[in-house]
Amino acid sequence: MNEETFLEAAESGDLESIKQLINDGTDVNAKDNHERTALLKAAKHGHKEIAELLLRHGAEADLRDNRGTSPLYWASTNGHYGIVQLLIDYHSDVDVHDDRGWSAKDQAITHHHKNVVELLDAAGAH
Repeated sequence: MNEETFLEAAESGDLESIKQLINDGTDVNAKDNHERTALLKAAKHGHKEIAELLLRHGAEADLRDNRGTSPLYWASTNGHYGIVQLLIDYHSDVDVHDDRGWSAKDQAITHHHKNVVELLDAAGAH
């Protein structure tokens, strides 16, 4: 029950619930039925404070869902520059590819997030 609430809070941006659930011992790397973590959901939806909190509490930056996507992949797709930078700072794999062969950089290019493309290039993405 707590894990489901935790994942929903990460997706919706409910920082206070995330803090409380971490304090209550919820696994920061808990996954839903599609293997999506709270960090992936926060990164996808632009919730940088939550992403920072999760990473500080031991969330693994590169856990992938059942389609091979990662938090960096989704932050890049949606143009969340600050989260992309945060994940790079936590040594996220900048060459992550989904199950179709698309990279985080491919997604940033496709969605016209030039600043994210430049950030990924500077981090060594191919």
